[in-house]
Amino acid sequence: MDPTLVAKLNKTCAPNVSATVFLDHNTFFSFDNEFYNQILLKRGILQLDQELALDNSTASTVSGFASNGIRFQNNFAKAMVKLGSIEVLVGKAGEIRNNCRVFNPAN
Repeated sequence: MDPTLVAKLNKTCAPNVSATVFLDHNTFFSFDNEFYNQILLKRGILQLDQELALDNSTASTVSGFASNGIRFQNNFAKAMVKLGSIEVLVGKAGEIRNNCRVFNPAN
């Protein structure tokens, strides 16, 4: 992580301080691809976000979204449409996974 950002976060998020930190700290009220540019600059707020740029399975997506804001917005829109078509299972019809990557073991 960028040392300058770490120092800033240490001040903002000091112990016993209730602070809000935006995940995109440059254009926090805009819907754009700046989040991905910040990750490439090692300025991701969450470790999970920073690992997106480092993992072989996601690094090309991060760099693609960082370099092409239209691509990011189009992919985001497609994902939202797809997510909206999912029918939520309720009650005994569904389950909450302990690990989102695998089914829970049968009881």
